[in-house]
Amino acid sequence: MRLRPELLLPLLLLAAPTRARADERRTYLRPFATLGTGVGLRFNNPYRLATPLGSDAESVSLTAPYMSLGGGLALGDPRGFQHGPVLRWDFAVTGVGQHVLVPSWAGFRRGAVLGGWARFGLPVLLSPNTNMGIELAAGGAYYVRSGVGITAELLGDLFWGTATPDNKRPAYPVLSGQLGVVIEWEQLP
Repeated sequence: MRLRPELLLPLLLLAAPTRARADERRTYLRPFATLGTGVGLRFNNPYRLATPLGSDAESVSLTAPYMSLGGGLALGDPRGFQHGPVLRWDFAVTGVGQHVLVPSWAGFRRGAVLGGWARFGLPVLLSPNTNMGIELAAGGAYYVRSGVGITAELLGDLFWGTATPDNKRPAYPVLSGQLGVVIEWEQLP
């Protein structure tokens, strides 16, 4: 039996949309690394930190400036909503050496020039004393190149401390702001 070319063309046209739809459903991976620096406001100052913002030692105080190194993996539709794990290491650059490891999960939305995210994490204070808290963060990026962006992030943390006779359930809220950069390995669909 001989194949006729005029019969092959309709078969090829039917098969092409199926391949395109299968490609659209694929999950894309977007690994990234972050570097940032920031400072925070501590709303409960039991240690009478050296930088109170009010008139007395019990006022809101500034935290030590910190650096943050991180990385993560965004999974999902590159033209829509993505989500994935993020791991960050924050450390104080002045004062008492403080190191915090923050495993978290984030949701991302990325456009051609702007991107945004929201993140939930469980920060683990490694030093000077071990402790654990919760963290909520939201941020955005302006991409100066396809895989390089300038970032800004607002973070809210809550840590619990040791009970004292005056305070049976002490909580230490911290609100921080951070500026940085993100570098992504981008594979266009």
